[in-house]
Amino acid sequence: MASTVVTSPTPHIVAADVSVALCTYNGEKFIAAQLESILGQSLLPSQIVISDDGSTDKTLAVVKSVLTPARLSAAGITLTTLRRDKPMGVTKNFETALAACTGEFISLCDQDDVWHPERLARLRAAFSSDDVLLVHSDARMVDTDGVPLGQTLLGALGAGRRELLREQGPRGFEVLVRRNLVTGATTMVRRNLTRAAMPFPASWVHDYWLAVVAALGGRIVLDRGQLIDYRQHEANQIGATKLTPRKALEMLGHSRRARHEARVQRLADLAARCDDGSVVATTAQRTFVAEKLSHERTRLALPDSRKARLPAIWREFFSGRYHRFSRGMRDVVRDALSPS
Repeated sequence: MASTVVTSPTPHIVAADVSVALCTYNGEKFIAAQLESILGQSLLPSQIVISDDGSTDKTLAVVKSVLTPARLSAAGITLTTLRRDKPMGVTKNFETALAACTGEFISLCDQDDVWHPERLARLRAAFSSDDVLLVHSDARMVDTDGVPLGQTLLGALGAGRRELLREQGPRGFEVLVRRNLVTGATTMVRRNLTRAAMPFPASWVHDYWLAVVAALGGRIVLDRGQLIDYRQHEANQIGATKLTPRKALEMLGHSRRARHEARVQRLADLAARCDDGSVVATTAQRTFVAEKLSHERTRLALPDSRKARLPAIWREFFSGRYHRFSRGMRDVVRDALSPS
């Protein structure tokens, strides 16, 4: 681990309470553009933490060439670089980066995007009260070369206005347990949220876990602005694609079992953390998790034969549980038609 501490005064506007958690893995192709966009923010962070997950390319050399001591000194930024020899995966990498951040507010950062100049300022301003634990935004989808794809991230996720409003309300937790609407690359969190969420369960992706824990203990705020260029390319560890009719048909051909096994494991881990008190949850929230877990276990246990699963599917449908805990008729159809 190497750390460069900068203490010299600068003429830039620096937020003493903002850190950036940037995770890298073989990202030499795009990392320079991302770093330049951080240095071009109207509100600069006081700390950048680079956590590298065992890159075998020139990622860290590029970081060193862009974040020179002179530029860091001029910007008033502290740089901390962490590196491991063997990859541990994106979730563990972000947990490591977040743990090293000292700012009260931490902006998550992918290695291959480009931030718009007002990103940090707008996200920081959205923490209007102490109960706001996480703020996220929309993004402009771009291709490998940074050319806009003509859609937004939230549009690609199929997130409707009502769903997004509910995500920010007192029952936002229920919205997020159904499906994740928070993409880490667009997110800023309070430092105390990261501490409450650690350790991150292996069954959860880091941004989804942070969003759920935030909704359990506080509020989530959405800035509808497209505050980053969210790059889509062949090496994305986690990306987003619009659900077209063709893609929906392709998904119907995917096996149900692996999908439901993953959901059951996530919910079981969440229930365990709620029950042992390591994640604070109300009685109503714990009950919702338990019922959602029961619903997903029922879906996992559906017979291999499409005809044989129909009675169980209809029982779940007429009980209202597909609408309360899943995505209604969309998941009814998937369960009825997908192969086991």
